[in-house]
Amino acid sequence: MFAYLERVRHHEAIKGVVNQCGYFYLALWNHVFSHVPLYWFRHMVVRALYGMQMGRSNLHRGVFLLSPWRIKVGHNVNIQMNCFLDGRGDIVIGNNVDLTPGVRILTEQHDVDSPDYDTVKKAVVIHDNVVIGSWALVLPGVEIGEGAVIGAGSVVTRNVPPYVVVAGNPATVKRERNRAIAYRLDYRRPFH
Repeated sequence: MFAYLERVRHHEAIKGVVNQCGYFYLALWNHVFSHVPLYWFRHMVVRALYGMQMGRSNLHRGVFLLSPWRIKVGHNVNIQMNCFLDGRGDIVIGNNVDLTPGVRILTEQHDVDSPDYDTVKKAVVIHDNVVIGSWALVLPGVEIGEGAVIGAGSVVTRNVPPYVVVAGNPATVKRERNRAIAYRLDYRRPFH
């Protein structure tokens, strides 16, 4: 259904109407459904009504989504409050990933050197056991390797190797991370 809507929305005869309906459709999630304090309800809505592919993971209140039908989330992923996930260029998140409060993941931007200010989409891939600190920004086209840690407030402009800790603007490697990861982010907070 979502692929069909993507094709139809560009048809000239109905482009304006479809765009307005689409904006309203997303606004329902971003301003109403995402704030309902019931874990099971948010999961049901984001999967059934918005087509987001999501394993057994934790989606906190206040998560802002663009094109959720283009976001794939594995198991034991913790997406905390006030995260912004821009799925327009595709986001793939592995298993046991922690997106702490306020993380921003972008997949679409404008080409400032284009005479027409063209839009450029690039997928973001986040592998298993990654931790992204609060208010970090991940830019389009970035791949974050397994077990990597992104420091709070960092701006990730390029790929991050596995099992390293990066921080800063732009994010640079600070040290290696222990590879013996034994924890699982499989807890649930029903009213969170």
